[in-house]
Amino acid sequence: MASKADQARLQNSEFGYFDIWKTAIEERTGVQITADRERVLGGLLNRRMIELDLLDVDEYLTQALDLTKGAEEWSGLVDSLLVKETSFFRHAPSFDYVAQRVKETVAAPDFAGPLWIWSLGCSTGEEAYSLAITVDRAMRELGCEVGFGIIGTDISNQAITQARRGIYREAKMNALDKLTRAAYFDQVGKQLWRIKADLRRRVCFLTSNILADKSPLIGRKMDLIYCQNMLIYFRRWKRRELVNQLTDHLDSRGCLILGLGELANWAPEGLSRVAPRVVQAYTKVETVEQGEAL
Repeated sequence: MASKADQARLQNSEFGYFDIWKTAIEERTGVQITADRERVLGGLLNRRMIELDLLDVDEYLTQALDLTKGAEEWSGLVDSLLVKETSFFRHAPSFDYVAQRVKETVAAPDFAGPLWIWSLGCSTGEEAYSLAITVDRAMRELGCEVGFGIIGTDISNQAITQARRGIYREAKMNALDKLTRAAYFDQVGKQLWRIKADLRRRVCFLTSNILADKSPLIGRKMDLIYCQNMLIYFRRWKRRELVNQLTDHLDSRGCLILGLGELANWAPEGLSRVAPRVVQAYTKVETVEQGEAL
């Protein structure tokens, strides 16, 4: 059945149906439906009612907001609304910093391995695989064989299914040079490329809602958390709450990398800015040496 909050709204005739949807989506996913997304949401709702041959708005609302019977319908709407556009090595300076950070972490005398990285809001997998390629290259440059794993999470079942396949069309490959393609991809069809099996085994994808799943990583501490272009969809207070939550998942020497401008002028408690200004990265305060923070 629908949550108590949703039931109350459905019974309130003064609460518009569109507002019910917007509020339910924000409460369950954290994503704020801004004016530019309202048209997209309206189109999705109209299309689904036509596909389901429903004329009664009340009936569709009740069905989709049901936490058990409507789970599949809700998941489909979330997939259609929230899957973000992404690409390999989006924002190159951030991946350059990841390589630098990985080398520093692995070279530390007390680092025992393995190295763990979390790609949060990984969408269809390009970001997580880019991280895996970056780490693999860094390890090869160091001449070491430290084990590593990448965990990619996203709220969209559809996106995670595609990420697990690791198959991408030629248009997605345009940003990659020939050496990267040859080293990390196999051509599996006309204009189709797949991440090589040995690299795919390094990456685990999970469907996860960061708001609902308090510990999707089963308490594992991360050496690096990569979360770009996700916080922009949340209200400012929710962004701060999520960053505090992510900080708890970091190892004592861990690093958090966000998208530029996603925290505005707020300085997260327990973290210190450590990267060049072209990258928005933080590390635990106790690991920052005097004069290192910006």
